[in-house]
Amino acid sequence: MEPGDIATWIGIAITLVIALVARHDTRRQAQIADEANIASQAQVEAAERRAIAVEDSLTEALRLLALSQQGTQALPPGTAPPLTEPDEVQWTLERRGKQSYLLRNVGTATASGVHIDRDRTTPIVRNLPENATVRPGESVQFLMAPTFGNPLPGEVWVEWDDHAPLSIPLPG
Repeated sequence: MEPGDIATWIGIAITLVIALVARHDTRRQAQIADEANIASQAQVEAAERRAIAVEDSLTEALRLLALSQQGTQALPPGTAPPLTEPDEVQWTLERRGKQSYLLRNVGTATASGVHIDRDRTTPIVRNLPENATVRPGESVQFLMAPTFGNPLPGEVWVEWDDHAPLSIPLPG
């Protein structure tokens, strides 16, 4: 064995050690990223539960307030109390970033079977709701981007169970 061969074998051994250390570091970083994703998802779920609880509390408080106001108003003799309006779904569309949108149910009823008509959007859309359930105050997020031949539409068409398509204008 010549002196040059020894240096070559030492270089190969050092390279092997460096590769093993790098592989270990990469695995550890992937594990840390997975743990962070799990923790992040848990925080998101907890925030959603808190938001639903707050929404339920506000809905109940508004209902109790409406009942207390109805109770304080004297009705003329022989008249029935006014009928309350039925629950209804109402939509708003909010822009969240350059190509991200939130379709929010600002009504008082839950909408099920919610979907956006894909044929009336641009060719580049992602995460469109398909058969979604959206409770009052909740939203669904989707992406919509213009293309060279197809600019953003002025509206999106939303449909849900037992309701005709409804046009919601895109925010400016």
